Amino acid sequence: MVAGAAAVTVVAGLITAGTAPFSPPTESTSPLALAQAWVHDLDDAPCGVAEASPVEVSVDQAGPSVEVGDRAGELYAFHLSDGSVPAGWSTSPPSATIGSGQACGITGNDSATTSAAVGVNGISVPGNPPIDSTASVVSTPAGSDVYFDAGNAADPTVGGYYAYGPGGTLLWNEVATNPSTDAVPDTGVQASPAVGSANGVPFVVAGSLGQRTDALRTADGSSLSGWPFFSADSVFSTAAIGDLYGTGQDEIVVGGASTAGVAYGRRYQNGGHLRILNDHGGLICAANTDEEVDSSPAVGPILPGGAPGIATGTGTFYSGSDEDTVKVFDTQCNQVWSDTLDGATGGSPALADVQGNGQLALVEGTDQGGSTGSVWALDAANGAVIWKVPAVGAVIGAVTTADLSGDGYQDVIVATTAGLEILDGKTGAELVHVDDGSGNGGVAAGQVYGFQNAPLVTDDPGGAIGITVAGYFAVPDSPDHDVQGMVQHFTVAGSNGALVTEAGGWPQFHHDPQLSGFARPATSTLRGCQVPPAASNGYLTVAADGGVFSFGGQQYCGSTGNLALNKPVVGMAMAPDNGGYWLVAADGGVFCFGDAQFYGSTGAVHLNQPIVGMAATPDGHGYWLVAADGGVFSFGDAQFYGSGASVSNAHVVGLAPTPDGGGYWEATSNGTVLAFGDAGFFGDARGLTLAEPIVGITPDPVTGGYWLVGADGGVFAFNAPFLGSTGPIPLHEPVVGMAATDDGGGYWIVAADGGVFSYGDAPFSGSEGGTRLNAPMVGIAGF
Repeated sequence: MVAGAAAVTVVAGLITAGTAPFSPPTESTSPLALAQAWVHDLDDAPCGVAEASPVEVSVDQAGPSVEVGDRAGELYAFHLSDGSVPAGWSTSPPSATIGSGQACGITGNDSATTSAAVGVNGISVPGNPPIDSTASVVSTPAGSDVYFDAGNAADPTVGGYYAYGPGGTLLWNEVATNPSTDAVPDTGVQASPAVGSANGVPFVVAGSLGQRTDALRTADGSSLSGWPFFSADSVFSTAAIGDLYGTGQDEIVVGGASTAGVAYGRRYQNGGHLRILNDHGGLICAANTDEEVDSSPAVGPILPGGAPGIATGTGTFYSGSDEDTVKVFDTQCNQVWSDTLDGATGGSPALADVQGNGQLALVEGTDQGGSTGSVWALDAANGAVIWKVPAVGAVIGAVTTADLSGDGYQDVIVATTAGLEILDGKTGAELVHVDDGSGNGGVAAGQVYGFQNAPLVTDDPGGAIGITVAGYFAVPDSPDHDVQGMVQHFTVAGSNGALVTEAGGWPQFHHDPQLSGFARPATSTLRGCQVPPAASNGYLTVAADGGVFSFGGQQYCGSTGNLALNKPVVGMAMAPDNGGYWLVAADGGVFCFGDAQFYGSTGAVHLNQPIVGMAATPDGHGYWLVAADGGVFSFGDAQFYGSGASVSNAHVVGLAPTPDGGGYWEATSNGTVLAFGDAGFFGDARGLTLAEPIVGITPDPVTGGYWLVGADGGVFAFNAPFLGSTGPIPLHEPVVGMAATDDGGGYWIVAADGGVFSYGDAPFSGSEGGTRLNAPMVGIAGF
């Protein structure tokens, strides 16, 4: 489904001179001088270059180049020094044609009555899908490999993921996949691919216009283990990638759209969300909004103590209260602040030191309807306004920054629908404007160029700072408002190119060639048992005396091993984004460790039957306890949806919540499954002849199904994949529990002697098998 189709509105009608007043330099600022070094028209009417931003690449020995894609499905490269086309980056001489307009929603073709300008031809991507994605760049000994995506909301059934080498040759192409349940299986990818690393394997990640987000190895385009992730709706947001928690592993921070409905055990609302995913395709946390989050998040040390914060705009599809806002979240998806601005905030915010005080401000442009907009500089820690000024046009893309004057602070470079302007970082005063019909900077008088993307700032071969923009101009006398693409390069007189990489800068879309969206390293304030468990692909096991054993990066936060318990421990639970864990004893006593909070227990309640297990709510703000007679006790934000207490002779052995926490299943020792709330019934094992009784039930976080596990290690899968079992293996001690990876692609089984058996993509990270235990193991939890 495509919830954000409005994100690719045709832009032809936006080619008008700006009406916003220019703010002249103040006494503390000096005007800048821009000089147009070169400009190229592109042979790509009627759609031009829209949301794909230019990036710096190295494709030959002649020095750095700039690369960009357009909605005609063409890639272009030009040397920064003189605008010449590198060998292999043009397939035919310049020409003048007008295409179908499918990629920008223009119906009909007026080529019979309208003539486009002669423009450069680039490399045709197979099938010519529209390219609204900015390329990420990875350096190799041969030059730059570029990774980009294609397809947009106006043409969502074409495109996919692409990699090209420095010579302009296709390295690989992968089509976005969708689940069989998707009634509108769009395969286009409009978000840009960001580069990350998982266990030393480089990958690119981007969400599609369908229902999945994929992470692909840069070497061959194959999916990483645990991917794709079910994103449920269209993703226009480019992910930020980096180490949020100081674990040495990359996390993925991405926005998305949401349409009301239920899929795979999760209930969705109209609006959007910000998600944090781990490198193996599992969800760490999510924050829901009542508007799409089409903006691309920016991450930096913007919270107190230099802690990392996540800044993002939203979208314009649902007209909810979160429209026109910028927001900052912490790394557990808690909103820190939200400001409502004066227009749409779909562009990516920049985090830059505009005041020269070493602190990163949040700089965001707005779109007030296509022809006007503004630029805001906000204190990233609290949202206080530093300055706000009108822009020469609407700001649909992202601003970039550079220390253009050498004064030790970042100036703001703003590409709008009616030209380009540069603002003083400290005051917001305008320093220069070009491409707006003024004739400034050596641009022809009356020539207006429009932009929906981010400018590129470079250290040019001559030693000055260069600014490259890519956009469109109106095709004369076109009744369909056709536009044609262009790429243009300016130099900043008297500037120092070495300052492009100055700390506190934001020189291109999403900050850097890898599109990481990370301003600079941040020191996580989350330590040890505050770190979200889902940030690690590991597990904990627990014994009847409350002894806890950690494996695979999971934190040991304490145990009851040294306490005199009234009753033995029978289970444990963790939440994905809440550091720490809970233990529960047979009398219902609950013990909290790390950041896990105490919400109540049945320790002082007379129980008809002993407690046999517990489960946490998805947000970690509550939990359920379940007794052997099926009685369910809910605490915190855990809701009571019913119980099996009324089922005669039920010997319940466990409870498993649905992925959204809106229901749960109970399982009995004879294999009966009871469903409550929004839990679907997908079958059970009561009609089977069991070799050993069932001892546990585990939910599949991806399919919304579940697994049962028997004391012999036999696994029974219901709307979940069967990945193996210990059924045929002679065991020293019976199996007592099971836990699934958070990507649904694997599970662990633990036996009473501490032996751990891993299946699917669940990594084996050790066990207590062969170790003399003071008490038998009773459970396992992991992600």
